[in-house]
Amino acid sequence: MWLLLKNAKLFCPEFTDHSDLLVVGTSIAAIGNDLSLPDFIEGEEIDLQGKTIVPGFIDAHVHICGGGGEAGPASRTPELQLSQLTRAGTTTVVGCLGTDSVSRSMAELLVKANALQEEGISTYIYSGAYRVPIETLLPTLEQDLVLISKVIGAGEIAISDHRSAQPQIKDLEQLAAEARVGGMLGGKAGVVHVHLGDGKRGLEPIWTILEQSDIPITQFVPTHINRTHTLLDQGIQFLLSGGHIDLTAGCDDFPVELQVPSVLKRLNQRQILNDRVTVTSDGNGSMPEYNEAGVLIGMGVGSVEVLWRDIRKAVIQGGVPLEVALRTITSNVSNVLRLKNKGMIRVGYDADLVVLDDDLQVDDVWAMGKCMVRNKQTQIWGTYEARN
Repeated sequence: MWLLLKNAKLFCPEFTDHSDLLVVGTSIAAIGNDLSLPDFIEGEEIDLQGKTIVPGFIDAHVHICGGGGEAGPASRTPELQLSQLTRAGTTTVVGCLGTDSVSRSMAELLVKANALQEEGISTYIYSGAYRVPIETLLPTLEQDLVLISKVIGAGEIAISDHRSAQPQIKDLEQLAAEARVGGMLGGKAGVVHVHLGDGKRGLEPIWTILEQSDIPITQFVPTHINRTHTLLDQGIQFLLSGGHIDLTAGCDDFPVELQVPSVLKRLNQRQILNDRVTVTSDGNGSMPEYNEAGVLIGMGVGSVEVLWRDIRKAVIQGGVPLEVALRTITSNVSNVLRLKNKGMIRVGYDADLVVLDDDLQVDDVWAMGKCMVRNKQTQIWGTYEARN
């Protein structure tokens, strides 16, 4: 299949003055101006009339096989469906388990990732869940990282949260060491994706490990860093010290200054919105609400659509340049997680593409060269999805 997209504004994620892009099979074959299909090729040519092409979005924290359960069995969230991701512009997803590693398993997570891959998008997973010691597919995390292609790290490991296993420093340190060696042997990032609650210790356990060991700061990717003002301040210090931080989109119940658009604006104004800042949706996970006594008083379900919604707000309302905001869900993620041929529009890279309309809404989506969404209408559905 040959596909020629013409007359577009191209952000790779950096802006380029090229306007045409050629896809052959699953990869980007050429980028330039005045490109044309060879006479002997039967392909499709689409005139985008000035719309914007950007890399497909990478959402690195999604509960693809369901999450939740904190309010009992009926509060378990359902499996995520393909079109929920593609309509949101997501072409690569990293699946994880959360609080529930009893009725949810690593085997279930891996099978769901394989299913979404068969249906058309790229998928990876983390080994483990909130608890330490973690659940793995093979006897050890190192074996998972070396022998199972989809496993790219450990996560989401909960600290500073009343729902965590309250892991000891030595347990976290050992986990990080195993992730590092496993990542080296498997040619992967081997990161520890750390869930941060609003507990009193914040990032202190990670700082302690860094101070007393030789594990580098980049081995950790703390997420939900915009949960509280104190945690965000700690996260900024972590970033300034050379670490990665991950912000969670869709937190509409947070104070405005802690929501992703405001945080990205703040980081950009301070000129520290660098390539170690990422944004994820926490999509399909439960959104529990607790009172001051730690009693559950409400429950919701996270949406993957908030990822681009919040990035778009940061651009339109916060004045963050499009190419800078885009990096937090494209090239930054691929660099942090070492995802080959992802996150950028380059010759030879996977043809994961999103077309934005004049209002920066998702219009078309291609994943690995296959059209998933066209003119805001789903073209490829998951195996058991209801077409609507």
